[in-house]
Amino acid sequence: MSFDGMFTHSMVDELNKELAGGRISKIQQPFPNELILSIRSNRKSKNLLLSAHPSYARIQITELPFENPAKPSTFVMSLRKYITSAIVHGFRQVDNDRIVMIDLSAKNELGDVHEYTMVIEIMSRHSNIFLINKETNKIVDLIKRVYPENNSYRGLLPNDDYVLPPSQNKENPFKSTIGDFQNITDKNELREKFEGLGVDTADEFSALLSKDKDPIEFIYQFKNGVSPTVQKLNKNGKLSVSAFPFEETASEFVKYESLSQALDNYYVDSARIDRIEQQTKSIISRLNIVLKKDKSKLKKLHEQLEKTSIMDKYNLYGELLTTYMSQVNQGESSITLPNYYDNNSDVKIKLNPELSPSKNAQSYYKRYRKLQNSIPHIEEQTEITQNEVDYLESVLASLEYADVHDVDGIIEELIESGYVKNRGKNKKKKKKRVVGEQFKTTNGIEFVVGKNNIENDQLTMKLSPKNHYWLHVKDIPGSHVILKSSEPDEQSIVEAASVAAYYSKARNSSKVPVDYLQVKNIRKPNGAKPGYVIFEGQTTILVDPSRELVEKLKED
Repeated sequence: MSFDGMFTHSMVDELNKELAGGRISKIQQPFPNELILSIRSNRKSKNLLLSAHPSYARIQITELPFENPAKPSTFVMSLRKYITSAIVHGFRQVDNDRIVMIDLSAKNELGDVHEYTMVIEIMSRHSNIFLINKETNKIVDLIKRVYPENNSYRGLLPNDDYVLPPSQNKENPFKSTIGDFQNITDKNELREKFEGLGVDTADEFSALLSKDKDPIEFIYQFKNGVSPTVQKLNKNGKLSVSAFPFEETASEFVKYESLSQALDNYYVDSARIDRIEQQTKSIISRLNIVLKKDKSKLKKLHEQLEKTSIMDKYNLYGELLTTYMSQVNQGESSITLPNYYDNNSDVKIKLNPELSPSKNAQSYYKRYRKLQNSIPHIEEQTEITQNEVDYLESVLASLEYADVHDVDGIIEELIESGYVKNRGKNKKKKKKRVVGEQFKTTNGIEFVVGKNNIENDQLTMKLSPKNHYWLHVKDIPGSHVILKSSEPDEQSIVEAASVAAYYSKARNSSKVPVDYLQVKNIRKPNGAKPGYVIFEGQTTILVDPSRELVEKLKED
């Protein structure tokens, strides 16, 4: 998706309608590149997200949940000092660029009113968020500080003068006339001449121009014809968010009440995964290192087990040498003897010329016993290592489908399992919370989903009655789901199975196999890793994971 200047124009209009005149009540920075301003407007509190993420930079109202860090950043402390309780006078766009300015006024400790401007520059990896003293045009603070050796064009440190990014000297399409579009049909020409046209917008624009459609009408749809849409682009099948349906270059339109809602829907998975990665980057790296070592160890163990297949030959060679000892002469490097186990077919046996016939035989027996004795150890180590691989893959998979507020539980699980150190100085007080996430089927049957392996164990092995039903994706890491009924109807089973598929590594697949059976048929081996169970007598059904169904069935 391209958060271009045209989309920014529509978003600024939406933000002015929703937030202008409001008051900032809370300032938070849940992630390094993202800022949340809670703004009280029209008797409602709304969260304004300003993101300077290199891939997901944007400005919008968001309803997605987030966890605020215990210790505020330096940037947040600066903002709280200067603009807590500030009045939001309005939002404005710089020409048709991806730069949005928020005009603010706030009182200082003496009651004097000062004017500030918050600026978000939406420019991929160069995205940034600033607080500017409007009276002096000085940068009060910014979310990404850049030192002079890395930027010679403008200062990007506190107390530097705020200077706009380099201008591209392009025309603002909102100030254009029909004559400005004469003889232009190519999307590249459009982007070279006009400011703020992303690739997707230019594709749609050029397709309309090729059909002699009114270019001014297309441009002003971004102002007066907004119908927020998530759509599938015809050229590559990727999803994209637009201010209105791009009917020439896209299909499968899903419409929303606001641009912000469309963005929340579009970014719900990519932003969630990225936020979780930001919180768990070092942990994921550590787990991947352990996982890589385990997989390498498994490979070596399998190779060692394959080598034991030759042990029966060593036993045979020792036995034949012992039987035909009188025919073996010391100093020979090999001998061919009849194998009386195989119709006296000839067997060629290598010998150590320096050893006697008897010692050659004993050498083969010794190799046989060594390999034979190694099998139980290899099999034991293989099982232990494979269990750890399965467990680590289940934890990494859970981070793919977990919500941001589930991360603390997963980290606690890793601490209890010994994979992460519990640093006392950063230790948070454990919050009492209900185990798992609560749902209810269309027919009113409650069910619960474990959000980490410890919760999975608690739900399945401790908290659930034996006659309730347990569901889990087949042979794939995923959450345990408990359907709270001894005689669930078919629709409820299918709905619970769909949720189980959604909270698994198969989230983005279709026709996902899900096993279900009563809890009484499940057991946990002694010493097994969290979340690991064995069972028999299951029924398997195929379902399609659906986020819409998950949201519909989730209990508030």
